[in-house]
Amino acid sequence: MTIILFGSLQALNGFVVVVTCDGLVFYASHTIQDYLGFQQSDVIHQGVYELIHTEDRAEFRRQLSWNMQPLEETADPGQVSANNNSVVPYNGVMCPEGSMVLERSFVCRFRCLLDNSSGFLALHITGRIKQLHGQNKKLESGERYPQLALFAIACPLQPPSIVEIRTKNMIFRTKHRLDFSPLSVDQKGKAVLGYTEKELQARSGYQFVHFADTMYCADSH
Repeated sequence: MTIILFGSLQALNGFVVVVTCDGLVFYASHTIQDYLGFQQSDVIHQGVYELIHTEDRAEFRRQLSWNMQPLEETADPGQVSANNNSVVPYNGVMCPEGSMVLERSFVCRFRCLLDNSSGFLALHITGRIKQLHGQNKKLESGERYPQLALFAIACPLQPPSIVEIRTKNMIFRTKHRLDFSPLSVDQKGKAVLGYTEKELQARSGYQFVHFADTMYCADSH
C-alpha cells in the first residue's frame, strides 16, 4: 500500500480502510478516530461486521466478494494461478485486476462513538478489490492463493459543516486519575496543547481548565 503522509490524511474527508474478503479489518488509518471515535488499534485485526449496522451487514458481505455474491454462496473459495499474478481467478473465471467488476462504490452505516451522531454514521465506501500481497491463504488441497481485500476510502455521506470541521481539528483525548490529574494524551492533544505527555503528568488537570468550568469538572469525577 502506498504510504499516505499525515497531512494528506488530515486533508481527506474520510479515512482509509482495508478489509479482507473474510471480513477482517487489515488496516485503518488513524483518522478513523475523527469520524467514528474508535482508535486505530481498536479496529485493526477485528471483525468488520461488529462495526456495521445489522441491516447493512449482508450488503457489505456481498461487496467483499469479487463477483458481488455472498462468500457463503460461492462453491469454491477460489484459487490463484501461480503463473500470472495480474489476474485473480475465482470459480475458474479469469478476472484481471484492472477489471471494472472489482470496483466498489456503496453506502454502509458504521457504529459511531461521537456525540453528534445517533449511534451510526452513513459512510460512502469507494475502492476496489485487490490482492493482499504477502497474506496468502491455504486451501484444503494444500494450495496457496493471494488473499483478496477491499482497499477503500470511507467518507461521511453528508459532508460536515464548517463548524464541525473546525471542531474536529481540535478534538483530542486524554486519560485522567479520579483526582483529574492527567495520565496520558493522544498525538492530537500534544499538538494542540503543546505539552509532552510527561509534562502533562507533572501538572494538575485543573491547570488546563478555564476558571468558570472548574466546578463543572469537579462534579464530573
